[in-house]
Amino acid sequence: MSNTVSPTSSALAQSLVAAHQGGQRVGADLSTLEALSRAQALSIQLEVVSRLSVPIAGWKVAALPDGDLISAPIVTSRLLHSPASISQTTYGLGGVECEIAFRFAREPVPGKGGLAREQIIEAIDGACAAIEIVDSRWTTAFSTPRNAMIADLLSNGALVVGEMNKNWRPVAFNTLQARLGINGTTVCQSSGGHPNGDLIGLLTMFANDLRERGLVLRPGEIVTTGSYTGFHTARSGDEIAAEFDGFSPVSVAFQQL
Repeated sequence: MSNTVSPTSSALAQSLVAAHQGGQRVGADLSTLEALSRAQALSIQLEVVSRLSVPIAGWKVAALPDGDLISAPIVTSRLLHSPASISQTTYGLGGVECEIAFRFAREPVPGKGGLAREQIIEAIDGACAAIEIVDSRWTTAFSTPRNAMIADLLSNGALVVGEMNKNWRPVAFNTLQARLGINGTTVCQSSGGHPNGDLIGLLTMFANDLRERGLVLRPGEIVTTGSYTGFHTARSGDEIAAEFDGFSPVSVAFQQL
């Protein structure tokens, strides 16, 4: 894939970097955002990360109902450990999702036909409960066109991870019990609530997609795999908790304005 960035893409990347660093939202014309191709969105992703000069700590990935596989890097400054406390400049619009994330101990080694489930499983050394904080650097917020969301690191505000479970392999992710609580009140509880219960299959597709783009999963990187509890929002001063059967709980506080 070419790494050439068009003048428009480069300008959008520069605006997104400024939003990351200063907290202002980017007021791009909606028609410009709608016109972004997938290749442009991915180029903007890489340019944003490069300009932020912060290492990649992990990734977020999702397989959408229409079959589209979307992903984005998570930079080190936005990977946090539970219990966490974050300011409004980080939680932004306050989206919260309960997820399962996986840590890779080594780069998966592909066979002749690419990466298979077995190579992904062997490369993973743990899984954990996580809360993704969802934000947008665009003024269009959560109504932003898909490729523009991808360009904006797929609307990642932060990822808060819990303690790693090394004995994750027996877990039935397709029937896993999950609970999202805000200020001690359960706002969502699900059994097998993930839209794609085959998380290893999702990771396999993602790792192969990265390879096609000339990228790899590196040792220590954490990949989060999408919400078991849908999308919810929290406000200033809220305490958010995620619980999954068989995993240590994870929590984050939104600092009071």
